[in-house]
Formats: sequence, C-alpha cells, structure tokens
Amino acid sequence: MKSIFKPCFKLICLSCLLLLAGCDDDKQAGDKAAQQQPVLARHQDRFGRYDSIGNLGGKPVSIPGGVVFTWVRYIGDPGDFDSSKQAQKYQRPPITYQLPIEDIDFQYRLTDGAVKTRREQTEEDYLRDNETLIPVGKPFPWGYTIVYNIVDPHQPLNFNKAFTDTQEAKKEVWHFEYFEQPQKVHGLTFFKANNGIDPSTNQPWQDNIAGPDILMSKNAQGEIKTYIRCDFIGEVQQCKHQFYLDNLPILISITYNRQYLKLWQQTEKNIASILDSWVVTDKGALIKKQAGKM
Repeated sequence: MKSIFKPCFKLICLSCLLLLAGCDDDKQAGDKAAQQQPVLARHQDRFGRYDSIGNLGGKPVSIPGGVVFTWVRYIGDPGDFDSSKQAQKYQRPPITYQLPIEDIDFQYRLTDGAVKTRREQTEEDYLRDNETLIPVGKPFPWGYTIVYNIVDPHQPLNFNKAFTDTQEAKKEVWHFEYFEQPQKVHGLTFFKANNGIDPSTNQPWQDNIAGPDILMSKNAQGEIKTYIRCDFIGEVQQCKHQFYLDNLPILISITYNRQYLKLWQQTEKNIASILDSWVVTDKGALIKKQAGKM
C-alpha cells in the first residue's frame, strides 16, 4: 500500500506546482497587458471636474465638465425611459477617445458667443437673465444647443429631404402649401405657409402653429445646409435653427428667441469654433484653449 500512495502523492504535488506556476504566468501576463494599456489623458477644470471624452464627428474630443448642460450620451446607450431587460443589462464599453458620442447639449449666448459653464460668471449671467428678462417678455439671449454625431456614412448631410417631406405632409394633413417669398430675410431664402393666409378663414395666419415660417440657406451644390423654422405667434417667438458643418459629419440644433435670427451666420461660425476647441489628439493631448474652461 505504501508503494502505491507515494507515486500518487508525488503526482498531486507536481500538479499543484504546475497549477501555481500557471496562475503566476497568468498574473504576469495580466500585469503586462495592463502596463501596455495606453494611459488616457483626462483633463480637469479649476474645480477638479473631469472633462467628458469620446469621439465626435470622427475626431477625439475633451468637453469641459462644467459646460455639459444635461448629458453626454454615447452610441448604444439606452434611452432615459428605456426600462427593458436589455437596457438594464447594458454595460457601456470603456470610455475612450474612440468611443462614439451620440449627442451632447449645452447653453450658448447668442450676443457674444459665450458658453455657459457651471460655477463661472456665465452661469450667474444665465440665472440673472432667466429671472429678469423672461418674466417681462424681453429677448432671452441664450440658446439651448444639442450636437448630434452622424455615424451612418450613408446619411445625407443636408435638409433637402426634410424640406420635401414637410411640404408633402402639410399638403396631405393641413391642406396648404409653402411658397417662397420674393425677398430674402437676413440672406436666407424665406418660405411662408400658404403665403401667410389661413386657408380655413382666408385671414392672415397669426394663430395657427401648423405652419411656422421656414428659412434656409443652400450651398453651391444646391444642398440645404441651414434649416430654420420660426414661430410667428405671441410675444415670445422661437426659432429652431439646424445646420450641418462642412468639415465634420455633425448636426447642430439650437433653439432661441426669433429676435436673434439676424445672427444666424455668426452663430454657426461660433459654434463650429467651440466644437473645434474641444478636439484633441488621439491620446487626448489638448490642441487649443477649450471653450467654456477658465
């Protein structure tokens, strides 16, 4: 019996040694892999808030944390009200400068191109304007801005189809048409619903929200790159201004008081500069002074 147990004991000891050696090799390999992982440059503001990072329009970006108004959403993230089991099980991939952002939002001041940043003077300005201008119906100089990432290479970067679909829908549902006006407005081609006449009353169309004014700008190729829909009802009239950038597959949507429609070109230029200031190198090194960071 003794001669049988000795070899068995040796085999067990040898197996344990091999297993320990394998675990040690795995640990060393894991440590080596961790050491080889690139260390991401994560920037902070003067309050210690980390930037939000990701990829926007095919470029790595670092967005000051105090600038983000509500969220930075990444491609694949479940919706805010998605309670499905799939959404509950969702695990976002590690956030890197290559992870595509779906959309972000921030507040932009039309009068001077400033970005609202929490705990800075611009936030104080924003709150003061809310309290003093809105209650008395004075033009509110801030525009709510959403930036959408375009990741589908087949999506056209113009509003030609959107305008065509709008015209068809108005004919089918509301039984009126849009007509181009003879005079441009601030350099924009101007369309009025049924020439500003309500077809049901044959009176000037002042109280129907179904036919907002439409203003647009086309490039040399005939593509609608700027598409603006403005209310004409009540004292506070709003515009929803959408545009595409020429150099990046990005859609910007900004809503503001119609009083600031005249600034549409400068607004587009300023927002393009803001987004460009957030572009960093592939490893996250800053290239320019970031808009919204003191």
